[in-house]
Amino acid sequence: MAANTSTISFDVHDCKVYPVTADVTGGITYGSAVDVPGIQEVSVEPNFISVELKGDGKVLAKKGKVDRLNFSATYSELSLNVLATIFGGSVGTSGSGSAESASYEFDGDSLPNFKIEFLVNDLESDLAEMVFVLNKCQITGGTIMSGSTDNFSTPSFDAEAILPIATGLGFGTVTFREASTGLSA
Repeated sequence: MAANTSTISFDVHDCKVYPVTADVTGGITYGSAVDVPGIQEVSVEPNFISVELKGDGKVLAKKGKVDRLNFSATYSELSLNVLATIFGGSVGTSGSGSAESASYEFDGDSLPNFKIEFLVNDLESDLAEMVFVLNKCQITGGTIMSGSTDNFSTPSFDAEAILPIATGLGFGTVTFREASTGLSA
């Protein structure tokens, strides 16, 4: 049977971020997957660059392209490992027994690049899942903590997907699958 090329989607199911460990002409490599716990909402929007050439009182030519893809996500649990992946740095632990602690320190270094993958598995048609991958991203904003009385905190982050240095690799992919395989490990 030919693969479906359109679907109606409902309910994002999973999201992971992966640190970019190398991006060179020959290819791009990633570190281990870090789960974005309790993913609630995702959005991908193209950013367009367009110009017009005018002359003789009219538009003579028009040129446009996708410059980058803008991504946003809201999730349920503040994760130190997610912070380390999208802001850089690492998670530290100390203590023992019932006096253990884990921490992440914002160090002010340059922001790292990372890959984003998210999964939607509630689709109309004969599809099992849709996977959206953004190959090389950098954080551009978001909310780390938003607490108030009688409400849960919902961290969020915004990122821009840019073209990798790796030859032949675009901003990302959207894949419709008839069989469930989930996100990369």
